[in-house]
Amino acid sequence: MSKHDLTIVFEDGRSVRVSASEEDTVYFACLKNRIRILTDCLEGACATCKAHCVEGEYRLDDYVDEALTAEEAAARQVLTCQMHALSDCVIEFPYESRLAMKGEPKSWPCTVASVEMVSSSVCRLVLAPDRGAQDIGFIPGQYVRLGVPGSGESRDYSFASPPQVTDRFTFYIKVLASGAMSDYVRDRARPGDAVVMTGPFGRFYLRTPVRPVLMVAGGTGLAPMLSMLDHMVHTGATAQPVRLLVGANRPDEIFCTDQVAGYVEKGLKLDAEYAVVEPGPGWDGETGHVTGLLRDEVVEAEPDIYLCGPPPMIEAAQDWLSAHGTDPVRVHSEKFLSG
Repeated sequence: MSKHDLTIVFEDGRSVRVSASEEDTVYFACLKNRIRILTDCLEGACATCKAHCVEGEYRLDDYVDEALTAEEAAARQVLTCQMHALSDCVIEFPYESRLAMKGEPKSWPCTVASVEMVSSSVCRLVLAPDRGAQDIGFIPGQYVRLGVPGSGESRDYSFASPPQVTDRFTFYIKVLASGAMSDYVRDRARPGDAVVMTGPFGRFYLRTPVRPVLMVAGGTGLAPMLSMLDHMVHTGATAQPVRLLVGANRPDEIFCTDQVAGYVEKGLKLDAEYAVVEPGPGWDGETGHVTGLLRDEVVEAEPDIYLCGPPPMIEAAQDWLSAHGTDPVRVHSEKFLSG
């Protein structure tokens, strides 16, 4: 009997990946991995185990209509006590992980492989997992918590590398005048340093592209978009057009332009646009906040939309999209703070 990977995502953003045989229900596969999904009847009658299958193919055993209506089933709501995965699946549960999982999130010991400034204010930190470490099993767009060496503190950063690359993890860090991680990467970081990575977390992740894609990134909000774009190339999901809008405060803060430009050669139908708040001499691109690049033509094809950046950017983009009639179901966002 075939086995498939299930990525279980809880309301608080914690996620975990388990393997499931097609003969096992999702509930039972989770139970085998010490994840106690909330349930009551185990017969498809009570709806306690209801969840949303965001990605993947599945079948359901018999259940009563009162537990799962035809409308809910059409929207890919599932009863996990009756669900059998027929492919890899991503399943979201509407409650916090502490109700189903008693242990702490997994941690992975890593070492710094490289650290370098890639713009006037952005550092690229590459970590290598220690030999023998298990696959972290993240979805492009998710983040982990990185321990800051020598400080006792930790900070959250999105993966900029795709899940297919398992021997190196890339992160982009906004370097501030002061801050636990900023001070570390600017002043002390060296290859070979030990860093503990915990996670993965996040409900902000790439859905299989079945319609055009719009990405809006502010500053290091570009990082998860790079993970998504790399994943699309790795999996051959290149049929849908992608528009990437990137914003920064100044031109010298923009990074990874060569990588973005290279996606076209790799088969992506990608259009990238940049805007800066303080243009300075020699800048011939758009001036202003990245949300100023939003206009009717970028949403007329009803794309799936991904927003990542500081809270004011996310809120401004959401307000614009709402005012232009965008279905909020198609909008996925991640706010972040630097440090």
